[in-house]
Amino acid sequence: PQSHPVCLEPEDCGISVQAFDRVDDLAQNIYNQDERSRSSHTDSDTHERYHEDLKDVSLMSAVEQMIDSEFEKKGVISFVSNPVMRDNYQIFIVMQFDSEIYNSFPHLSKNEVILNALRKYRIYPSLLDALVRVFLREATLSLYQRRAGVYFTEIDTSFNEMFRLAGKRFMGDSLFMGTKVHAVSGLFDVCNYISSMKYEGDASIGKLLICKEDHPNLKLTFKLSEPISWRESRRIRKLLEICSDNLHLYSNGETIIGFAEINGVYDGKSEDFFIIRFTGAHKWEFWHHQHIMMSIENTNPRLPEERIDKTKFESTASRILRDISSENVASLWTIVASALNQKRGTLVIISKKAQSEAERLKNQSTTIEPIKPDEKLIKLMTSIDGAVLIDSSGLCHAIGVILDGKATSNGTSARGSRYNSAIRYIDANSEDTLAVIISEDGMVDLYPDLKPQIKKTEILQRLEMLREHVKLPKVDYDYYRPIMNWFGSHNFYLTEEVCKEINELIKILQSRLVMDVHSVYIQYQDLYPDPRMNDSYFSTKTS
Repeated sequence: PQSHPVCLEPEDCGISVQAFDRVDDLAQNIYNQDERSRSSHTDSDTHERYHEDLKDVSLMSAVEQMIDSEFEKKGVISFVSNPVMRDNYQIFIVMQFDSEIYNSFPHLSKNEVILNALRKYRIYPSLLDALVRVFLREATLSLYQRRAGVYFTEIDTSFNEMFRLAGKRFMGDSLFMGTKVHAVSGLFDVCNYISSMKYEGDASIGKLLICKEDHPNLKLTFKLSEPISWRESRRIRKLLEICSDNLHLYSNGETIIGFAEINGVYDGKSEDFFIIRFTGAHKWEFWHHQHIMMSIENTNPRLPEERIDKTKFESTASRILRDISSENVASLWTIVASALNQKRGTLVIISKKAQSEAERLKNQSTTIEPIKPDEKLIKLMTSIDGAVLIDSSGLCHAIGVILDGKATSNGTSARGSRYNSAIRYIDANSEDTLAVIISEDGMVDLYPDLKPQIKKTEILQRLEMLREHVKLPKVDYDYYRPIMNWFGSHNFYLTEEVCKEINELIKILQSRLVMDVHSVYIQYQDLYPDPRMNDSYFSTKTS
């Protein structure tokens, strides 16, 4: 017989078993209120399976509601899997995320399409939502194995394959919501194929707009006499060559209809107007309302992210260009953000010595009267080969600069000449100089690439926790493990003195630990200081 009606693993997960006392009642209420619970099927087996599945979904919703009620004020968002029956227990797998980080990714607002009172179609509002559900499904399938939970490699599906499955489902769901056409479910694979095709040697570039034919924001420029099927990939690839900034290839979801422009301003609330942008060989993006919902390269979807993080740039600029004002940092970010739009790639050198460097390199550059460039001017300045030389106040002193410098171990043959010339120059002129390297393939690098700052108190607080734990009569592995894991991932910031004390403390704790033969433990090795570490990596901010 079962000794406990509800079990939690781990037990200290932040919620008590008492929170689930009325889970069955809540699940029954959810089931009763669902219109689908009153549907019937002529085939008895089909009827029974349908209602069993609906009750499982209701129970999952009840568990999710109870978990959400416990964590709603803790900034946590939770996802619950469908139940798996093992040893007379219904097992749910729960994934949790920091809600602020999770919600920072673009997502749609709807999570279901109601076709009629008895038919609801669940959709995933973002790539991340779809990825979570794909992972939970793979995790629940692993629980059906004979010795579930014994091995670490029970999920055979690769990370990239999970992303592809999630990307296909998310894109299909979004387009179905906007068009109510089932054919869109296969467009993920179609777009991957089109992006791999060349036309007269050129990679795929162009935009495909997908919405209903009567959409108010659709202005059909001209229509094909015969629609083109999604199977005719070569014809679609050829037609992409006609696209421009304003002109899109247009589809109603079923077929290619013609070419169209955007009429007026789409407000995004209806979530039924989508654009697919082909950006290069094996590259494309899925857009909604001026947001990249996901980017795809070599068939692999990825979550959208900034090409360069503004916060990281501001922190790096403030630390390298010492004593720079916040206003000047903001001016530099405006210049860098404008340079990111240069499709051929470019190189921006920011230096306190820009004026003297422009004079020194005048025979291998075009020097100009100092000027603070706007977005339009930056686009022109970065359109020619060579670097743009900017001082710490945002004034440009030279364009088309051919940089000098000596060979350095920090270069790499895996990157191009622009990247390596910037590395050589910065390593030879490292003081008060920063490079922003924008490659043709879209990759953006800051050099020097400084590690983020942390507060020194973060180290001292955890060190004190270890000191206090050593004094206790019993060693708790689950207490010191997260502390040591944190020290391991932040080893760069540890001084020689701190490393020595941590090593001594962990040796004492590990020698006194009473191990359970059925558990796995990490044997922590000695930590050593990094010679590159200095006090500039400690933040002085109080909040």
